[in-house]
Amino acid sequence: MSPFLGKIALVLCAVSFIGSLLLILYNIHSLKEDWEWQNDDAESHGIVRQHGDYWVWHDYIRRHDNVKDNESITLTTHGTFMDLGMMPTLLERWQAPISLSIFASGSDFVMTIRSLRHLIGCQKQGNLIHHFVSIHLVFHSQHIPKNMARFKISPYVCAKHAPFEKMRHDLTYWHKTGLIYPVNLMRNVARYNSETFYIMALDLQLLPPPNFVKSFLSFVRSTTEVQEPFRSVYCLPTFPHKPHAPIAQSKVQLKEILQEYNISSPIYNNIEMQNQWLASKNSLNVFTIFHSSTKMNMCVGYVSINELEPLYDERCDMESIYDGGFILKGKVLMDLKYTFLILNEAFLIRHAFDSWRSIKLAKFTRKSTLKMSLNWHKFYNNFVNLEPQGNL
Repeated sequence: MSPFLGKIALVLCAVSFIGSLLLILYNIHSLKEDWEWQNDDAESHGIVRQHGDYWVWHDYIRRHDNVKDNESITLTTHGTFMDLGMMPTLLERWQAPISLSIFASGSDFVMTIRSLRHLIGCQKQGNLIHHFVSIHLVFHSQHIPKNMARFKISPYVCAKHAPFEKMRHDLTYWHKTGLIYPVNLMRNVARYNSETFYIMALDLQLLPPPNFVKSFLSFVRSTTEVQEPFRSVYCLPTFPHKPHAPIAQSKVQLKEILQEYNISSPIYNNIEMQNQWLASKNSLNVFTIFHSSTKMNMCVGYVSINELEPLYDERCDMESIYDGGFILKGKVLMDLKYTFLILNEAFLIRHAFDSWRSIKLAKFTRKSTLKMSLNWHKFYNNFVNLEPQGNL
């Protein structure tokens, strides 16, 4: 071989080596980022436990921010992968811990993972999910996903549309197989995994006002109006929404939108109290108590102390929060002499309908509901007198 050809061969070998080295370093860097995302101090692989006819993977994805006790409020919510399109708007308004349980039986597991990867990897709110959201997966014991795997964000190629934007509700696995959506189990799973004293338990289509957490904590630490904080819940009036209308940022804007877009259908029957709330004025624009009651009026969504508030009865497969004091949970709270404090300035917007609400709600006889209510009363009547450890 001539010296000239030898030099060319040497250069080619060097280029090839450098290229291979760069590729290896790139892959190591990519794996490192992926590993760090999943194995940060606040991350975990979660715990899988059985809950009756269901398996629950608690902390399938663990939030990064390690906020606990009285430092914040956890929004506890639930849904299917078809509801995840509402997460970006919720995240932008809430920006605090969220505990989210997702029903992911059968092939819905794969669609759930693809949807989460799209939200985290392709949406501008992906970083907010990383910081604030813990996700828990629920599977029916007879419909376990075939290919279960730990969550990985990469590699993922962003598609034009997310899975929840392309799929029809009637084609989801749980619809086609006729599974019941275990709504009260889903609500409880989200609550089990909260690490703050205060929670706001909502269905996913309900949007709280911006900066709610900071305003509420400031209010609750300074108010002297609440006589029994461990037997009180803080209710937010709930208002409907039209798709073409903007989403209100404040009470002033809410009144303008309701009038301009002729939104008048009440979420609940007490339209008179709703109008009084809208007419009330607060020049300081800070949270105050508008009304105190022993009845569950205007209380679709509320803030409570997680450790003491009764859980939902998981025997009631489809219990709607919109039935207020008529649902078992409402009856239990009223029977335990809870006080329902309606906040001024704070409100909820019913932005859309949940995918699972298209399923007919299960009905229980009055006798069955009364029997379950008595059982809950026997347990919680003494338990609710216990004060949680730590400071509120």
